[in-house]
Amino acid sequence: MKKKVLIFFMLITPIIFWYFTAQKKGNSVDIIVVGTNAEYPPFTFIKNDAIVGFDIDLISEVGKRLGKKVEFRDMPFDVLIPEMQRGSIHIIAAGMTPTPEREKEVMFSQCYFTNDPLVIVAKAHKHITSVEQLNGKDVIVNDGYTADFYMSSLKGPILKRLPTPSVAFLALEADRADAYVVAKSTISPFFKNKEEQKFITTPISGTEERYAFAISPKASMLLPLINKNIEDIKQDGTLKILKDKWGIV
Repeated sequence: MKKKVLIFFMLITPIIFWYFTAQKKGNSVDIIVVGTNAEYPPFTFIKNDAIVGFDIDLISEVGKRLGKKVEFRDMPFDVLIPEMQRGSIHIIAAGMTPTPEREKEVMFSQCYFTNDPLVIVAKAHKHITSVEQLNGKDVIVNDGYTADFYMSSLKGPILKRLPTPSVAFLALEADRADAYVVAKSTISPFFKNKEEQKFITTPISGTEERYAFAISPKASMLLPLINKNIEDIKQDGTLKILKDKWGIV
């Protein structure tokens, strides 16, 4: 019996040591540096010279629960992962969708927002309500986002890549394109200031997006801590409060 107990402790001791070492390493990051692209409302954007948005509030809440200071760095979307690989940021909070390609370079938290379909936005008089009607049409996408990847897989549309939703809507209103393909959650802030009846919005079946925080493999011990806090934030109702605040449904 004593021999079995001894073997048990020999097996369990390395696991216990690893666990507490992981916790210590995760907690050794006193300032969490978060990279974002503050051009994609309602998730992250500039208002009154400050970076705000749903993602910003959510990662700030996670940092608060971890007892960590969160520092934000605004940069172009397409340099976020390279900057993480360079070691300049620990986390990316920018409405990022986990993909197999990205998962080869970064780690992803559990998803905090799901079922966000891509939609076709077009002026009502153009009567565009399907992907098939985009053949031969000028279609705006935001460079590097999921809509860009999806539309690039289609041969018919003529893509116009623009950096931000605000620029895309300006181009659409000025008839510089026939349609704009973007995640549904992104269009709500723009319709608050525009006459929504002037546009037709059509969801694209089978294109539901999901969003998560990207975490640097160099700060991998943050991953279980962040996942636990995201789950707590879901369960205690904080996530719903933040969604309501930013008009995300």
